[in-house]
Amino acid sequence: MSGPLPRTLAVTGAGGYLGSRLVADLAEAGAAVRAVVRAPVSWLPVVDQQVVDLLDPIATVAASFAGADTVVHLAGHNEVVAAADPDRALAETVVAGQHVVEAAAAAGVGRLVYVSTIHVYGEALAPGATVDETVAPAPRGAYAVARLAVEHLVASGPDPVVFRLSNAVGAPAHGEVDRWTLVAADLCRAAATTGELVLRSTGQQWRDFISLADVVRALVAGSDPGAVPAGTYNLVSGEPRTVRSLAELVQDRFEERTGSRPPLRAPAPTEPDPEPYRLDPGRLAAVGLRADQPLATSVDEIIELCLTASPSPSGAPT
Repeated sequence: MSGPLPRTLAVTGAGGYLGSRLVADLAEAGAAVRAVVRAPVSWLPVVDQQVVDLLDPIATVAASFAGADTVVHLAGHNEVVAAADPDRALAETVVAGQHVVEAAAAAGVGRLVYVSTIHVYGEALAPGATVDETVAPAPRGAYAVARLAVEHLVASGPDPVVFRLSNAVGAPAHGEVDRWTLVAADLCRAAATTGELVLRSTGQQWRDFISLADVVRALVAGSDPGAVPAGTYNLVSGEPRTVRSLAELVQDRFEERTGSRPPLRAPAPTEPDPEPYRLDPGRLAAVGLRADQPLATSVDEIIELCLTASPSPSGAPT
């Protein structure tokens, strides 16, 4: 990690997929980083762990931010929880977001960074579309609705930056991070544990995959008001790729790493691929941030984690 580091950066959701990688990379770089977690995380390489539930009173949350220059808010229910329990996901994600905004202001935090999702664009992610930050959000489903609601709340916070993230690919800080439902992670784990890759669909869906290392780099830059002005940014690669193409990349990288090529089992396409949509990364590129790490390198990270941590198998991704 290069560039200026924040004096003190507090990260909510620090035990999660993105949060664990962010705080681990910051700690390795010598930054003063604080992990805000619901329960202590033994494997997280951060001494300063503030144990707090973001649903607790605002004064309690504010105490966990005391002395921080920037808060990066990553906590919130993911799409899996939102699909299984939308009432809980909506209520808790939005209330936690409101508490973070008010607590950051009360603690005198200088900047608030929030990671949202490109799914706030909803039906705008249509074949042939190019989607930049001027496109009006039209979220569908509890996950995207909750994230957009928190975006609106964050807009009243201190010097706010919102990143609308696409599909991050890379290894978390530890194998205990339970995000094996992400398609790249699940494909890599399947190759390591079952010797084959399985898709329930033809894999012709288009996605925008971005390296987790590039996401972390953007978050670090976004924590510095001198590097990234307040505003909303697509945190994306700008390069559409089908899920099937990603699966084939996993095959290639697993073969390169082990000498054995896992077969891909998926329904055969009966129609040509639909026209891709493209997420425009231009606003972030204008402040000097681009997706630079090859996707193959990010897949290699996950394969290495799978081969060393040997997580248990799960269902096939869609």
